[in-house]
Amino acid sequence: MADTLADDQPTDRTDHLPSAIVIGQRFAGRYLLEALLGRGGMGAVYRVRDLELDEVVALKLLETTSETPDGIERFRREVRLARRVTHRNAARTYDLGEQDGRRFLTMEYVDGQGLDTLTRGHRLDLATVLDITAQIAEGLAAAHAAQVVHRDLKPSNVLVERVSLDTGRVGGRVIITDFGIARGLHGSDATLNTDGTVGTPAYMAPEQLAGEPVSSATDVYALGLMLHELLTGELPFLRTGTQPGAAVNLMQTALARLHESPPDLSSTHDLDPGIAHLLALMLSLEPNERPNAARVAAALAQIHADLQAELASGPAIDRDKTPVLVRQLALAVLPFLHRGPADTAYVGEALGDELIDLLAQTNGLRVSGGGATARYADRRDRDPREIGRELGVDALVDGTVQVVGERVRISARLLDGATGFQRWSERFEGSIGDVFELQDKLGKRIAEALRLEVEHSVHRGDATPEAVEHYLRARQLARLWKFKEPDGAIDHLQRCLALAPSFKPALAAHANACMHGWFLPRAEGDPDYQAMAEQALEVALGWAPELAETHLAVARWHTATGDYRGAAHSLSFALTIAPTYAPALAYLGQLQVEGGRPQQGLAHLELAFELEPSLAFCLPAIARYHVLRGDVEAYDATVGRYYAIEPRPTDVPVVLLQLRAAAWLGEPSRLERPAAALAELISPSSPIYEFAAILWLDELGEDEIVARVERALPLVPNPRFRTAILQIACEASLRRAHAQLGLRWLELAGDGPLADVDWLEHCVMLEPLRSKLLYRQIKTTARARADAIWWR
Repeated sequence: MADTLADDQPTDRTDHLPSAIVIGQRFAGRYLLEALLGRGGMGAVYRVRDLELDEVVALKLLETTSETPDGIERFRREVRLARRVTHRNAARTYDLGEQDGRRFLTMEYVDGQGLDTLTRGHRLDLATVLDITAQIAEGLAAAHAAQVVHRDLKPSNVLVERVSLDTGRVGGRVIITDFGIARGLHGSDATLNTDGTVGTPAYMAPEQLAGEPVSSATDVYALGLMLHELLTGELPFLRTGTQPGAAVNLMQTALARLHESPPDLSSTHDLDPGIAHLLALMLSLEPNERPNAARVAAALAQIHADLQAELASGPAIDRDKTPVLVRQLALAVLPFLHRGPADTAYVGEALGDELIDLLAQTNGLRVSGGGATARYADRRDRDPREIGRELGVDALVDGTVQVVGERVRISARLLDGATGFQRWSERFEGSIGDVFELQDKLGKRIAEALRLEVEHSVHRGDATPEAVEHYLRARQLARLWKFKEPDGAIDHLQRCLALAPSFKPALAAHANACMHGWFLPRAEGDPDYQAMAEQALEVALGWAPELAETHLAVARWHTATGDYRGAAHSLSFALTIAPTYAPALAYLGQLQVEGGRPQQGLAHLELAFELEPSLAFCLPAIARYHVLRGDVEAYDATVGRYYAIEPRPTDVPVVLLQLRAAAWLGEPSRLERPAAALAELISPSSPIYEFAAILWLDELGEDEIVARVERALPLVPNPRFRTAILQIACEASLRRAHAQLGLRWLELAGDGPLADVDWLEHCVMLEPLRSKLLYRQIKTTARARADAIWWR
């Protein structure tokens, strides 16, 4: 029997229990054993009461026969990986312990039953199948966002809460359990010997059966098999023995998947073509042809919603039977009205096509094609309410393109399809000289502005006007880096969520703000921002996993803890959701510049700045790249661009870069302005200011440098910021010819999450260390970390 957390068949029998494990007795001094829930290859699972917390949890005990080094490592890996996944559709893992040499873990207890037992002997209705499968897909999406592949997804590893089960409808949570053979996509877990045919053959993907590397697409295939079984009552590719009436041969059935495509259920089972099409995609032989779990969840949820609408309205809804992977808000882009010479009319047409393409890739939107709106091209009396009804959309993008000489002015606005009210408007200007660059840049800018407005519009109904006001105020404060103040971004977001706990944009923004709170230097009386950030991330991943902002916060967490590969994956996931999300592009660009992909990084930083010119922090990363290579002209020009936006810097890292660059360039005259600016940003009595002063004070001995660094480090709890402090300490020591001290700080930085190969390879201050063996070892380690980010 597979491991389960469900109370399927409660029992007080003890004849099969391991010795010293007796129902009704206390285990590990804390857990009262109430019932045996089930057994699996790794051990037995019990329902227990945690006497310290007075809560019912599940306790999984490693069987004595599994107490081998491999068994223990698998057990530890199950805990390590499962704890990454925090979502309402994935069973929570709490703790790992040991009692009398027996290892155990505690998990969330689910009052329900396995999906295999729920479906035994009868079929579920279509609405329930869609609901169950969509919830499984949402849980998988959260696991994949945490870089975890389940690898053994099957009905017995899925629990259904005991809610409305008597009616044949689910109505409650569906929970994925048993990450016992799960594998991390990245990091140390990915190096474990877990390839090959580990899993259950009946639900294995072709690549898993062939012993090839697995990925998140492997879980999507297994979910496709389960969906097929729920819809038809059987697995696809069925093979039986050679004798008449022989039973199904599960291994032959599984092996058939290596060479065959699944049957078309729309013709064999009178199934909705949209569901059949989605199922065919999920069961594609090639992993890269399968949709990701988040898109599967969205498609199933939409099909389920359409089915409910059809049942409610009677007549069938006229809709595209191919599942649209995201349908939260329907949008149409009207042809832009042209004002200018006739031979420039193509500018508006090209811009409209670009917008449709970009918006169609954005999570949360269903965008009508250009053909649907072409008839409105010459209409000047565009009533958004009438057009909204005709097209069946919630909102419309309308605008004008005015061409005067070589200049183009574009006005765009977002209109409500029901009321006709204007939700958003903005003007953009550019040159007609390069129409392709114009349509690309302006198209992306408009698309990103629209994405944010549409996202807020979709979720605004979850918040009161007062809550929305707090959220908007927090966004403004975040742009000024005011996170921790009594009336700062975190404070306003907490007020917002107190009024509107389910307001998803605020949940994601709170996770990002808490990450900033953890990154900034600690002040007296500060709460534990690391714990706050971890909790906020857990909530955002559980309730707002479809927002790109959530995955940016996850990327910040990974970066802070040195998991740069995980950060790159989360950023890639965010940009899959929202290709024009400027902060994710900027963060990825910075990671690429530091991690040995500078040209890609510079391109992403410039694109992010074009999409959102308020992101001035993109420019220092570009400036640093140039000054490390001694390109003074490019460095000065980029710093000048920054000060054109921020006449008085609000970002301490910008000032620190200028102070460091003065030393890199050997130009002390460059120190005066940033030193004065720093005194405006940080109190001169602060240990952080005293530390920064080592960049410009001339007469400092080794002991004084050590004292200033050691006073500053306790105020920097974030590992990434701590590494940056040590890099600066290294430079300041070398500037005063304290080579051994500089090497000491570099070694400490190397012990942390140092992967800044651009600095290690190009910073002129490090020249005295380049012949040292320890420097070469640190550089090699950092290079390996950086290269590992981009491995596929």
